[in-house]
Parts: sequence; structure tokens; C-alpha cells
Amino acid sequence: MKVNHYTVLAIVSILLTIAGLSWLSYTIVDQQKQIEQLHEQLQHEQMKYKIIINDPLVRDAMEAGG
Repeated sequence: MKVNHYTVLAIVSILLTIAGLSWLSYTIVDQQKQIEQLHEQLQHEQMKYKIIINDPLVRDAMEAGG
């Protein structure tokens, strides 16, 4: 059975498309995980800031300019 060059080109194109989409989806999932980690870090820093800002000694020092 003879294989047409266009058939080979179509199969290669499909395989490259699948590989590209797989890589993109992996990249998107990885970036989403990084975003979630950064969001958790941000929440942690915000909580620390709220704790510090609610400390009367810290608040007095900030108001005094130090």
C-alpha cells in the first residue's frame, strides 16, 4: 500500500498539534499552581501585617514616625 505524502504530512501535523496542546495545558496547569502558591503567600503576609498593625506598641511607634 502506497502512502501519500499529504497523508504523512497530515499525520505529522496532527501529532505536532497534539504535542503542542499538551505542552500548553501543562504550562497552564503549572502556572495556575504557582498563582495559587503566591495567593497563599499573599494571604499569609496580609495576616502578618494585620497582626502587626493591631499591636498597640507598633501602632504607637508608626504614629510617632518610627
